[in-house]
Amino acid sequence: MEVIKESFFEVIKDSISVEVEESIIPLKKGYLTSIEMIGRGTNVLLVFNKPFLKTMCLHFLDDSTPSDDALEDMARELANLTVGHAKVIAQKRNTSFNISTPEFLGIRVIKNYDQGIHFRLQGLGHCSIFLRSNKS
Repeated sequence: MEVIKESFFEVIKDSISVEVEESIIPLKKGYLTSIEMIGRGTNVLLVFNKPFLKTMCLHFLDDSTPSDDALEDMARELANLTVGHAKVIAQKRNTSFNISTPEFLGIRVIKNYDQGIHFRLQGLGHCSIFLRSNKS
């Protein structure tokens, strides 16, 4: 989980030159994406609220009124960037895993997770990242 946290901080700061802050409040309902850490038996679930994604769309795409499709694409892109960068960090530490293609699961409530970390971005934007073991 630490490599995911480190990656998320770096991805947001490097992408939009804004630092996210840790939060103690989990976001359990929002734009949900899933990406698998292949070889680790773990799915990374990222949940974003609309203000978080709108902030990212504004900085990434210069779009202050993104469509639902743009918000969904941004959620997938952030999942890909976060877990992809975590893979690079892990490789530098002599650990490896592959990643799947991120999947947008809709605006949903997250349940049944093993661990979570939570962030806020410029006040209204919130994101939580949950890990779920996919081993039986």
